[in-house]
Amino acid sequence: MNWVQSSWTERCPAPLEFSDTEILDWLSEYCDQAVYNRPTPQYRDGFTLYCDEIKTSGATLREAVCLAAAKWKEAND
Repeated sequence: MNWVQSSWTERCPAPLEFSDTEILDWLSEYCDQAVYNRPTPQYRDGFTLYCDEIKTSGATLREAVCLAAAKWKEAND
C-alpha cells in the first residue's frame, strides 16, 4: 500500500466484546442518539450511534456499540 492509499483508509480499532448488560449500560452513559437505518436499494440496514461526538455505524446494535466503545476508548486513552 502506498502513501496515497493509506491516507484514504480510516484507521479503526478492533471492536470490544461487551455483554448485553454492558451494551445497555454503555449506551445509556455515552450515547446521545441511536438511529436504526432502514435498508434502501443503495444502502444496507444497520445502526448509527452518536456517542460523545463520535459517529459510528454497524450492521447490528452490538457491532455498532462495541466499535463505538473501542473508538471512544482509543480517543480518551
